[in-house]
Amino acid sequence: MAAAFLLVLVAVGAAWAAVPEPCQGGPASWCQDVATAVECRREQYCRDLWDSLATWDAAKGDAEAPGRGKKCSLCTKILKKIQAMAGDDPDEAAVDAALDKACRALGKLLGRVCKQLLAKYREQISEALQNRDQPQDICTTIGFCKA
Repeated sequence: MAAAFLLVLVAVGAAWAAVPEPCQGGPASWCQDVATAVECRREQYCRDLWDSLATWDAAKGDAEAPGRGKKCSLCTKILKKIQAMAGDDPDEAAVDAALDKACRALGKLLGRVCKQLLAKYREQISEALQNRDQPQDICTTIGFCKA
């Protein structure tokens, strides 16, 4: 029994090791560009995400700035939503409440990316929003956008 369990663990470990690194990071990593989406076998998922963002952009009148990648665009859109939910002069409680609600408000696809972003950068994002930093600047600080 123990040998069979060990064999299963080794097989799972070997399968995970075969997954390319960008494919282990979730939607924010898979959907950074078309080549990565294809490599991670998530092309349709990413195309659906990009299509939903294009629809969101058209509705908001918010065109993607030249030179920004998908990762930067996703981060900026998420933080704009959180910033709007936190209000004009957010304190820690307002930011925390917005962070807790924002991912659900963004829908299924963008909500997943939001949850991953907050899982890793919640404290930095919270502090930056309380300081009234702009979403683009926050995303640059945490490495999603180029300076």
